[in-house]
Amino acid sequence: MKKILGSLLLLSLSLWAESVYHWDVRLSENKLYLNQATRLIMQCTFEKEGKHDDVEFVPPADSGFDFKLLSEKRHFEGERQVIRYEYLLFASKTGDLSLKLEPIMLFTTQSAIDNIIIGRDNVNDLEVQKAKAEIKPLSIQVEPTHTQLTGQLKLKEENDIQSVSAYEPTHLEIRISGEGNLQALKPIVFNIKDVQVFSDEPETDFVLTPTGYKGEWVQRFAFVGKDDFSIPSYSISYFDLLSKQKKMLSTQAIKIKIKKDGIKREILIDKVNSPSSKIDFASYLNYVYYFLTFLSGFILAKLLRFPVRTEKIKKGEKIKKAKTTKELLEVLMACDKVLFREEIDLLERAVYKNESVNFSHIKGKALKNLA
Repeated sequence: MKKILGSLLLLSLSLWAESVYHWDVRLSENKLYLNQATRLIMQCTFEKEGKHDDVEFVPPADSGFDFKLLSEKRHFEGERQVIRYEYLLFASKTGDLSLKLEPIMLFTTQSAIDNIIIGRDNVNDLEVQKAKAEIKPLSIQVEPTHTQLTGQLKLKEENDIQSVSAYEPTHLEIRISGEGNLQALKPIVFNIKDVQVFSDEPETDFVLTPTGYKGEWVQRFAFVGKDDFSIPSYSISYFDLLSKQKKMLSTQAIKIKIKKDGIKREILIDKVNSPSSKIDFASYLNYVYYFLTFLSGFILAKLLRFPVRTEKIKKGEKIKKAKTTKELLEVLMACDKVLFREEIDLLERAVYKNESVNFSHIKGKALKNLA
């Protein structure tokens, strides 16, 4: 009995005191070009009395950098807890910048001791003492580029046919691939007189890497006209990190020839002085068929995406309704064990090993994964 009371007393003393900790903060590069990415590593190591404590970190606003989370990990080296953040920082301002990072240290209080002793499951309501960590500001030099994109990019275009009948669609696909701040790409808009332009929303297949986004950006178009027309050239500039120079990527202008085998619009108008004139409806319906075929395919593609969005909304609602770590664990396992693998691992350690976790942060991260 004395041994148990002694252990609880030592636990109380250690959890009341602010833990000794050490921050190791570094950048992969501190000399950048505008929109270039650099990797930020922030690692906090607690002494053994801090094994029940935690850290909250919110990227600073208006810092001149856009933060993208690469990973957040917690593990123990013996009895010492180690919390490690890795972010990708995209430079959004130029000049000599000073990046100030202010993580909040969360120290466990007496109520937390009571929760541990009586084995409460609701670890989300732990009372903590908060203190701002003192970290020396990071100096970063960012040079201008006069472009919105920075990295290494390629552009490719594909046009299916350049000679069509009136009101028959011709298709164009523009594909941009490479590595850099690809998330900054904007939808392309074509305005061509007397031509109807249909466009899908851009499709992206990006992976966040230590040097930026890597992957492909694709946008598809269909053009419908009654007379010859040209699809204008599309150009985009970027700053190439290998040559350290501004470069331009462009597509070729495409001339679309309208075949003279179709029916003219004026023939469809019944002239008062020509009551005997007839319309070749068979020929006309042929072109209507082309147009409706394209339009139905366009609408079908939109509808096929709807069930996916609906399913994501349902999963998001279930995650929002979870009130405890155990409920959230069950929801995430039922939704998608692969997608929420990291969150499930943290929650299992909280539920089955009584480890402290940031409940709201895990829930927010799970919702973000569904976006």
